[in-house]
Formats: sequence, C-alpha cells, structure tokens
Amino acid sequence: MQPKISIIIPVYNVEKYLRQCLDSVVNQTMQEIQIICVNDGSTDGSLAILREYEARDSRMMVLDKPNGGQSSARNAAYPHVKGKYTCFVDSDDWIELDLCEKTYRKAEGTGAEITVFFYQREGGMNDTEARNYVRSIPAHDITTVQNKAPLFEYNSVCYKLWRSDLILNNRLFFPEGLYFEDQMVCWQGVTLAKRISVVPEQLYHYRCNPNSTLQAPENKVYLFDLIPIYRKIDEFLRESGLFEEYREIFIPMKLHIWHSLLLRLGRKNHVRIFQEIHKSLTADDREFYRTAPKVLIPKRVRQFYLEIDGSPIERMTYCVVRNLSEIVKMPERILRQWIVKPLKKLLKAA
Repeated sequence: MQPKISIIIPVYNVEKYLRQCLDSVVNQTMQEIQIICVNDGSTDGSLAILREYEARDSRMMVLDKPNGGQSSARNAAYPHVKGKYTCFVDSDDWIELDLCEKTYRKAEGTGAEITVFFYQREGGMNDTEARNYVRSIPAHDITTVQNKAPLFEYNSVCYKLWRSDLILNNRLFFPEGLYFEDQMVCWQGVTLAKRISVVPEQLYHYRCNPNSTLQAPENKVYLFDLIPIYRKIDEFLRESGLFEEYREIFIPMKLHIWHSLLLRLGRKNHVRIFQEIHKSLTADDREFYRTAPKVLIPKRVRQFYLEIDGSPIERMTYCVVRNLSEIVKMPERILRQWIVKPLKKLLKAA
C-alpha cells in the first residue's frame, strides 16, 4: 500500500506520554499512512513501547539512533519518507483521529504545498496563544506575502501538512545543535510555498510538558539560539532571492525576538546579549531600527538597539532614561511588595 502521508515522530524519554501519541496516530481514519518513529537514544522505556507498536502495525517503522537532539531525529527520517505529504508529531503530543484525512483532502483539493491547521494547548496552561493563532490565520488559501505574515509568529512544523517534495527537493533539514529549529524550516517552507491552504480546526494537541526540552534548563541559556537561528534565516532569504520580498516582515520580527531575549534572560546576561546581537546586525537591520515607522518597530525596541549599536552619546542617553524610569517605578514596587502583598495574604488567611 502506497502511503499518502508519512508521519515523523522523534522520540526521547517520553514513555509516560508515548502511548497516547501513538494511539492517536495508528488509529487515524485514513489508513494509507506511513509512521516513522525515530528513537533518539532514549534511556527510559520508550524504545520498548515503539517496538511493541511496530510489531502490531506494518505501517510503522522504528529507527534507533544515538542521542543527537530533535533536529537530528527528524532529519534521520527524511530518507525513509514515502508519502506524498509529510506530517510532524512530537511524541508527548497527540492528534485528532481525522487529522490526516481532513488535511490530505484539503491539500489535494487546493494543490497547496502546505496545509495549515490549528492546535489546542493541553496541560492546564493559558490557551491565549492558541486562540490568537486561530484569529490571526486567514480562513482562505494563502498566496500573498502579507497573508503569510501570521504564520511566521507560530513557527511549529507540527501544525502543518507538508508536501514531501517541498521538504526533500529544497533540502529543508533542521539545523542540528540548535534549539528553535522549527523557526528555520518554517521560514524556508512558508516563503518557498506558492499556495498554502487552511483547515480551520484544532486538530493537534500540544502538551505543555514541564519536562520538555525547552522547559528543563533553569537558566534558559537555550534562548540564545534565537540569535544564530535568525542569522541563518537571514542568510537563506538572501541566498534564495527572497529577502526584499519579505524584508518588512522578517527584520521587525527578528529585532522584536532579539529584544525579547533581554526581557526573558534578565540583566545578568546583558553583556552577552549585547555582544552577540551587535555581531549579528546587518546594514539592513541598522537602517530599519533607525528609520522604520513605529507601527513596525516600537520606540522601546528602537532604543534597545541604539543602546547596543548607537553612538556613545546615544548609548549614554538611553542608559540615563532607562535608569530614571526604574527610579520612578520604585515607590510603586515598594508599595506592592511591602503593603499590598502582605495585606492580600492576611485577607486570604482570614
């Protein structure tokens, strides 16, 4: 049986959640699927579970390799893909039983190279991000650069059905040794795709797992990978001749994301953040943060880059303004910390 869809599942130490994921895949209403599970050096019972399912279902292939990270696991599956389309599922997540059927039907009907669908956050966390995603994506087929813009804000390969030739012919490999690998592949695939279709349903269940790769590091140093990842995306856009077409989407997004590093990593990492971003700024970045309208790059982001890359006077001015703003906020913080919080505790205890 020739598979219509190949499903790639990278697996690493997820025995607690793996059965739910695999059950949602093997029980798809579409039977013509290929399931490629890549055990990435798991040290728990994940491989035994994979072998159990493989023995029961001839559509399933298990690849066992030393640990190399999620990118390495996904890349290892590429030579084995046989389906016209490819779907990515993370092993601690699960999918609706009709995901393959609905997305395949849509892709075939529209000729789309990517078919987008929605996701639901699971695990008791706030679902605002998923709701914003649903609201931001057009319900119609996406063919213009401007309509593609929301897709770059939710860069997961898992919320899309990909035509396999788009991935394989363009060698859309995941960058190994870096976190946020999805960002790279999504930027490549979405910019290269001529037509993107949409199934406006929540077909993917994303588990907010506190033990997942991105949640584990206490110091969050993995966030620094956002700098080289966006440097690689910049290089891809230029080499592919797509930079000018996507310039007003890519540059502000990159600048916003790099600015967010400061907010998420804290002051102890300021020097490293400043040094690494300064090395990565291009002439286009510099022109953009100085001249772009506020709607594209807010004042606080522009000032952040002036502190990194401005003249000595600009940097000094920014430091003075920032310190003054911190001083102004001190009375409010003291009030909140030493009066409001204790009162709330007393009232709660009563």
